[in-house]
Amino acid sequence: MCIEDVSIEQILSRAPDGALGSAVSALIAVGGEIVFERHSGVTRRWDAPDAPTTGAGEPVTAATRFDLASVTKPIVGAALIGELNARGLDPTLPAAELLPEFEDRRWRSTTVAQLLGHTAGLPAEWLDRDPDPEARRFRAGSRPEFPAGAVHRYSCVGYIWAGLAVEALAGAGLDEVVRQRVLDPIGMRSTGFRPAAELRQSIAATEFQPGRGLVHGEVHDETAAALGGVSGNAGLFATGHDLLRFAEALRTGGEIDGTRVLPEVVADALVTPLPLPDDPGFGQALGPRLDEEWMRGLGPHVAGHTGFTGTAFATEPGGERSVVLLSNRVHPTRSSNEVRDVRARVADAASRM
Repeated sequence: MCIEDVSIEQILSRAPDGALGSAVSALIAVGGEIVFERHSGVTRRWDAPDAPTTGAGEPVTAATRFDLASVTKPIVGAALIGELNARGLDPTLPAAELLPEFEDRRWRSTTVAQLLGHTAGLPAEWLDRDPDPEARRFRAGSRPEFPAGAVHRYSCVGYIWAGLAVEALAGAGLDEVVRQRVLDPIGMRSTGFRPAAELRQSIAATEFQPGRGLVHGEVHDETAAALGGVSGNAGLFATGHDLLRFAEALRTGGEIDGTRVLPEVVADALVTPLPLPDDPGFGQALGPRLDEEWMRGLGPHVAGHTGFTGTAFATEPGGERSVVLLSNRVHPTRSSNEVRDVRARVADAASRM
């Protein structure tokens, strides 16, 4: 793909209407130093489709938080691998040792690694969106559709189980373990599940959903919302600077400014290719995707992840660059997918910085 040689500022300024929603935070780091930073737009522009908001959103700043959506997954993966490592275990552990629902002989061979690598044979989504804050219906009804290791299929369901595995292993809530194992060590002080109500105006609004209205300050993902807002598949809110620190931790093998913030085994697991039963056209680590099409312009070996709300990061493990692009492209509707082209252009432009 030939991408026009223009600056990141031009790429963002020329993005089609709706491609990035109302709010954008973009950061590029080279060699650990931020070389590009832009925060633009407002946190809320609409109350509903075609209904401009009656209370203007705040201007986007470095302190604006975005609903990370599926960018939650690699952070939860890091927490689970870190908890295993602290107990002398690793992701080859059978999931059944943490989750009794997997003790059935048909699923007993499923490992934690397969949950995190999207090869556990689980469905893509859990479509029961009625409130289930203790995940009782999810636990009772969600099971693999294929034998473990038979297919590579992106699965939110696998990460919901991974979040439950974290809680079983640690004997604590997922939010607490994510903070202890990932957020606090890395210094992601403006990241977390279920942000406080007083932060609402400084959070980028997302989609107008029937039955929920304009989702603002609460998790956009319907399944994560039904599960109470703390889930392995989605639910974290973060600033661009915080997500950049996570990307940098993966780039450097777990160190920031000479301080170890992730165990090396954890950082390596999140950037090391897994053997896959089929070829999806990109690589897969325990959480991030590797060398996916949109991120290839950044370099020959890149790890990252995207989120449905319009969020993304990419980093060069062992290299120089990290990219964060946060938007609320689903505000007020999910009608545009043009953020994909914008991401690719930003990654390509970052490679020349």
